[in-house]
Amino acid sequence: MVSLLRFRSIQFKLFVTYSILITAIVAIAAVSFYYYVSDILTKRDSESMFQSTTYISTQLDSLIQNIDNAAVKVIFSDDIKQLFFEEDNPVDPTISSYNVRKINDYIFSIMGPIQLDWQINLFDMNGRFFGTGNNSVSKLFPKAKMNEITWVKDTLAADGAKVISPPHSDDWDSSGKTVISLARVFSWALGGKQQGILEIQQSYSVMANLIDKLMAEPNGGATASKSIYIYNQAGNLIYPYSNQPNAYSEFYWKQLPKENLAIGTSTINNPLNRHREIMAYSRSRYSDWTVMAVESENVLLQPVVTFRNSMFIAVLGLLLVTLIVSFFVARGLTSPIKEMHKSIRTLRVDTLLPLSQIESNSSLNELDILNTSFKRMCIRLQDSIEEVIQSRSQEMQARMVALQSQMNPHFLYNTITLISIMAEEKEDHGIVQVCKHLSKMLRYILSNHARNVTMSDEVEYAASYLTLMQIRYGEKLRFHIEVDPAIMEVAVPILIIQPIVENCMKYGIHVAPPWQIELTGKTEGETWTIQIRDYGGGFTPEALQALFEPKVNLYAQEPQGKGMGLKNIAARLQLLYGEQAIFKASNHPEGGACIVIGGLIRQPDSNSKSSEEELTG
Repeated sequence: MVSLLRFRSIQFKLFVTYSILITAIVAIAAVSFYYYVSDILTKRDSESMFQSTTYISTQLDSLIQNIDNAAVKVIFSDDIKQLFFEEDNPVDPTISSYNVRKINDYIFSIMGPIQLDWQINLFDMNGRFFGTGNNSVSKLFPKAKMNEITWVKDTLAADGAKVISPPHSDDWDSSGKTVISLARVFSWALGGKQQGILEIQQSYSVMANLIDKLMAEPNGGATASKSIYIYNQAGNLIYPYSNQPNAYSEFYWKQLPKENLAIGTSTINNPLNRHREIMAYSRSRYSDWTVMAVESENVLLQPVVTFRNSMFIAVLGLLLVTLIVSFFVARGLTSPIKEMHKSIRTLRVDTLLPLSQIESNSSLNELDILNTSFKRMCIRLQDSIEEVIQSRSQEMQARMVALQSQMNPHFLYNTITLISIMAEEKEDHGIVQVCKHLSKMLRYILSNHARNVTMSDEVEYAASYLTLMQIRYGEKLRFHIEVDPAIMEVAVPILIIQPIVENCMKYGIHVAPPWQIELTGKTEGETWTIQIRDYGGGFTPEALQALFEPKVNLYAQEPQGKGMGLKNIAARLQLLYGEQAIFKASNHPEGGACIVIGGLIRQPDSNSKSSEEELTG
């Protein structure tokens, strides 16, 4: 409850209001700045990537066009075609050494020096093969080999159009060098049956180095944050080349729009690395190659994130200082109210402020006046409480006397009746014993009016009563008293045991004798208890309900009628011990009624005197 009130206090509300306001302003500014800068960077990066792909595509087209121009020059040379299609020698089907030398001369005369890492190959489907450039070769390959090469079949099907093959190992060289081939089919005459194929190979490393150079940063470093992918029209990966399937390249190829668009940019979600990525592409109409650039937004926005985090740290420091200031300002504003609330919450008779402490230290007039007025009210309240306490004490003392006085006539009536019965039966010795115990009991009652007594006095008084009853009933009545000596000097109200014993005699003898009554006393921690039980018929449900419903009210009218003695005891125990009073009534599992009374252990004071001291005092 205290924690809930603390959260609802004015100081807490002021502090939270300032905190939320400052935090909201900072958060909105930071988030707006982050998204604004992120959007600008994303757009600029998309434009940069688009320009990069376009530039790379243009450079690749220039490279391929140079190769294709060379191919066209060769296949349109009549001298080269005449030498290549010359009738085969039945003894040596390969081109003669003379023809090889002449073809080399014509190629050099047409093109000049062969470009670095170029290889020009001329061959037909019969297996005749001539090559010049990096390797000069003239040999005969099996026809089956010619029919197994995929790009050869594609070249024949293209009917003279250029065919650019993806990276592959050189089919004519056992070194396994990776090359890219541009091939065209040609014939001696237009529509002629004799056909040959011209292939110009470009080393793959030349193209890869060109792309790396184009993607290099101005400071000489590579753009590690961007990835470049190049595909042909069939979706085969041209760059970066790998013999193994590439999940990323396959995913990016599927992200290209189905429409045959030349250029474009988009943002994609990559499930392979769970990143959001920017993609830009450029498709060449000349080579049908598509150049794609991909960059992760996380990498792109890393500087912004770093700046944002730095700004957050700085702002958090400023926010912390601001919150501390707002906390002390709020505490200063609410200190008079908190002081008054604390006084109200802990208000007791012994905490009321003296007149010298009613001045407030607050500089706010309204709150100062309110707090001072409350403290003056406490002073007036203290005077009123002292008057009420004194009046209530006198009232409780008078009520204790009235409660005790109810017991005397009740007991005397029962005892005089017993003497009358014994006189009629002429039990002279018994009458003497009865009178002796009766006088002892009357002295106990008359000498202790509204005062507490010791437990030993109460136990002795109950024992005298049981002795009187044993004289009356003889062997039919048996009783046993066992009380812990540790509680014999405990201060208790007068007449709390004998009326219970008397109740046992009244309701516990309706069974076959002998009738047995047990009285035991013990301590449990700081509490004493007395248990009185009989072996009679026990309490009826109605009797138990009458004892405990409604509960005893100290300021109600005195109980009357049945159960008067037990309710009287419960009322006096409650009056003395309050919530610590013990009064239990139940039926014992083995039969009979059982009553337990008790309270806190209190040592006797000057008002707790034994009956002997009272007579001699």
